[in-house]
Amino acid sequence: MPDDSRASPYWDLDLTWVEILLLTSAVTLIFILHLEPILESRFALPLIVSLAAMCYLSPVTGFLFIACSQYLPFPEEALLNPSQIGFLVWLPVVLVRYSGIRLGGLWRLWPVLLCLSWYVLMTGEKLYLPGNNYLRALCYAVVACQLTNEARGQYLKCLFGLCLGAMLIMCAYWADHAGLPVELSDWGDIREGIARTGGTRADSVMVWPALLIGITGLLGLQFVLGSSRSPEPSPRWLTWLTATLGVLSLPVLVSTMTLGAIVAFGLLLLGIVALCARVLFLGAFTPQFIRHSVVFIVMMAALASVSYADDVFGMRTKIAAMAEYYKHESLEAGMFTSRNAVWRYSIRTILEHPVFGVVDSHEPEDIPPEYSDNPEGYVSHNVFLDFGRYSGILGMVLAAFFFLFPALKMARGDQWISYIPFLGTHFAMFIFWMSLSFVHYKTFWAFWMLASMAAGIWPNRNTLIRQKQPRTGRHGISANVSGSRKVELQ
Repeated sequence: MPDDSRASPYWDLDLTWVEILLLTSAVTLIFILHLEPILESRFALPLIVSLAAMCYLSPVTGFLFIACSQYLPFPEEALLNPSQIGFLVWLPVVLVRYSGIRLGGLWRLWPVLLCLSWYVLMTGEKLYLPGNNYLRALCYAVVACQLTNEARGQYLKCLFGLCLGAMLIMCAYWADHAGLPVELSDWGDIREGIARTGGTRADSVMVWPALLIGITGLLGLQFVLGSSRSPEPSPRWLTWLTATLGVLSLPVLVSTMTLGAIVAFGLLLLGIVALCARVLFLGAFTPQFIRHSVVFIVMMAALASVSYADDVFGMRTKIAAMAEYYKHESLEAGMFTSRNAVWRYSIRTILEHPVFGVVDSHEPEDIPPEYSDNPEGYVSHNVFLDFGRYSGILGMVLAAFFFLFPALKMARGDQWISYIPFLGTHFAMFIFWMSLSFVHYKTFWAFWMLASMAAGIWPNRNTLIRQKQPRTGRHGISANVSGSRKVELQ
């Protein structure tokens, strides 16, 4: 392993004492906010504001907050949700913490702007209005840009924070099973007599993407740190944390009783197996990592078998119910069950209005009967098809280019192994976009900005590294809590 790689901050996953304190405090506050006595009290909103302000003191917890703001519960009478509170809190905290805002690399948003420019031209949507969802998503891309710059090249650590924040959507489920006062969402049809449980604010449909994104990113960190590209092995705490969160996520995933979750989990498993085979074929895994992986797989298989046999947390019952439900639905609707109809209608719309989309044509759209009285409008359960319906085939192509841009940059050349955590998380995001229409999901927009900026560096080269002194905030707080670092120029 060349010495220059050892100096790259890209591989630094050692948490400072400040980061440990912030992470511990953030996780504790997130858990507390799920409890009904706290959520229904006058302390709920001040706690959310405090959580956001505290998290923005460090890039790793800043990305954690972006992910958890998607599902963090808040009082019903509140005028702002956690995402909106987070953005309003971000600017003053950053100005005090870092004595300025660093947005170098924001120009990397050009694929996004290209896609949205065509979308606006075709639909006439006013993206510049304060309440517009695309504007809010872009605002979080700006926040992610600032956090990434302050991370001083520690991109893997930022990704860790994002993935951990996504995984904390499990808090409600496990707090409920611990007998604590937590209200779980059971929105959606009961399937084979079993309710589809989600989180406190998040329904079952919102739970599974966060879990799969989080666990895929954490597993990706294990893979890249176990490769010959990494100058150091995976920290032991990270390995145990990944294993623990992976095991804890399975009952939550099954309890959503969502076909998309099961299919997505299967696709991710296939992707992980294919990735491991590819890296193993190249001889890029270290012998120590291979030995530990074999032991880990055997232990997990044994644990899963025992849990299934003993019907722990009703997993066997729920899996059997899902299998029966899918068997019945697939016979009526096809292999993709409820997705078959909406995808077919969406493709028909795109073919009928291939240039400008259905919005510009001002013609009524032929939609599935079950969506005829949908107050939220007809959605394709596929972001790319939605862009195709609204802005034609060119709009769909531009959306695909925007989405894939960071992954395409990372996958080319011989550096792709170093980017395994980002590529894996991107694949999980792709499955998410292919099955749901949550185009404004702020976790994705923050990840896209982080990945785009990370794709602009060479993790295993040190020819452009120079010593940079830490910036000091207005109150004497060092912007780099661990002292000066060698930072790779972009």
